[in-house]
Amino acid sequence: MTKISFLPTAESEKRQWLAHFQTNLSRFANTLNIDPTDVQLLDNELTKSVENIDSVYAKNTELDEIIELRNEHRKSFFPQLSEFIRRAKTSKYYSKALGESMGIENYVSVKSEKTVANSSKLKVAISVSVQKVEFNFKRPNGHAIRIFCRRANEIEFTLLSVSTIAEYVDIRANIQNAVAEKREYYFVLTKKDKESDRSNIHAVAVLM
Repeated sequence: MTKISFLPTAESEKRQWLAHFQTNLSRFANTLNIDPTDVQLLDNELTKSVENIDSVYAKNTELDEIIELRNEHRKSFFPQLSEFIRRAKTSKYYSKALGESMGIENYVSVKSEKTVANSSKLKVAISVSVQKVEFNFKRPNGHAIRIFCRRANEIEFTLLSVSTIAEYVDIRANIQNAVAEKREYYFVLTKKDKESDRSNIHAVAVLM
């Protein structure tokens, strides 16, 4: 936006200046013998400019009121929400994995796809839905990927599969048909049975 030296910076002062200029425009134009058509066009734009300032002010006032209403609602609602979750966590059916799936433990996404391997050689995207974990791999040609998994209360990781294609799907049922199950995966990139790269451990929550 072009800066005009004689226009005030503050919107309230700018509106006052525009209104003053518009009020005196006809006399100013007559004195200088300016084409009335040009004057009328400019007068229309001045009206629009003042209306725009008034519109923004009205919207900002309305927004301030909406923000105040939102904050007031949160003051009463958030304690209710916190108490509801506290009671839910006391249920005998509650598990950390279920809490993670609802975002009330350490957050683990169960919907969005994400790249999980920080490596120039191996990229893995994980997408989780009900009773299914899908993997999409990007790897150098001639490499295989060993998929290791640990779930529920398992202590050790076990080799789940060796993949030589771009996709793999884990559709195993949750242990003991749990409503939600925490699973951890890591991936090893190999070529001719020799490890060339390894990912970090990545956790997801799988719902029944």
